[in-house]
Amino acid sequence: MNAERWREVAAPWLTGLARFLHRLGIHPDVLTVLGFLFSLGAGLLTGLDLRGGAALLWVLGGLCDALDGALARLSGKASPSGAFLDSTLDRYSDAAILLGLGAAWQRAGAAWGGWIAGVALLGALMVSYTRARGEGLGISLREGLFTRLERFLLILVALLTGWYGPLLILFAVLAHLTALQRAWRAIRALSPSELRQL
Repeated sequence: MNAERWREVAAPWLTGLARFLHRLGIHPDVLTVLGFLFSLGAGLLTGLDLRGGAALLWVLGGLCDALDGALARLSGKASPSGAFLDSTLDRYSDAAILLGLGAAWQRAGAAWGGWIAGVALLGALMVSYTRARGEGLGISLREGLFTRLERFLLILVALLTGWYGPLLILFAVLAHLTALQRAWRAIRALSPSELRQL
């Protein structure tokens, strides 16, 4: 089942939760910031090799990340500033958890764990960058081999199993392949004259 199908399956549940939060008067930006704080906490606990707590915070952060957009649309509070805040804090969340995984791997004896985490983080940033750059040129690049949902799930597996090394390496490879995949799609969609203007 691909990411889009998972989103379709989860949509009714997320909408129900968003309605409940709307009745409580919670602003979508509160969820965005709360999700970031959960993810930051997950990264810190991961670095200390406290995997159980890290996994719990990572799931809570992911739930907030999934709900803030649904709540914004339902409440009529969707805005460019909210979308910008969400995108920015998502990148910091990626950095927190990947650096935490690198630190945990180093604590386990891999001297170059931090380097692999850095390569994985660069890949995650490039996946997001290629999508944003493509959308700025009028090209939708939501699809890909390793979207945000797959990245979230792979990190969760790493936290639950403690297989930091193999899964960090897999993350790095898949993220860079996805960035290249999106870049290739964008290049194919642009005319030669448009490419010369980049």
